[in-house]
Amino acid sequence: MHSNISTQTNRTPKGSDILKFARKCRGFTQAESAASYGIEERTLRRWENNEYNPRWNDVIGLLEDVYLMDVAKVIVGMTDSQVSR
Repeated sequence: MHSNISTQTNRTPKGSDILKFARKCRGFTQAESAASYGIEERTLRRWENNEYNPRWNDVIGLLEDVYLMDVAKVIVGMTDSQVSR
C-alpha cells in the first residue's frame, strides 16, 4: 500500500552547513569561533568545508555556547534564506 505523503525536496542541513551559516550570521571569523570553543582553527575549517563531519554535540555546543543561537532556529533560518533566493 502506497502512502500519499509527498516527498520533500528539503533536507536537514549538514552540520558543516549549519556551522558555517551560524558563524557568518554572528559575524565571527573561524579563528574567533575556534578559540572561543577551545578547538584549533583548522578543525573548524575542516568541519565547515565538510572534510570531517563534526559530532552533533559539537555543532550544538558551538551554536549555543559561542554563537548563542538555537539549532532549530538556525535550521529554520537556513531554510528561509534558501527560499528567498
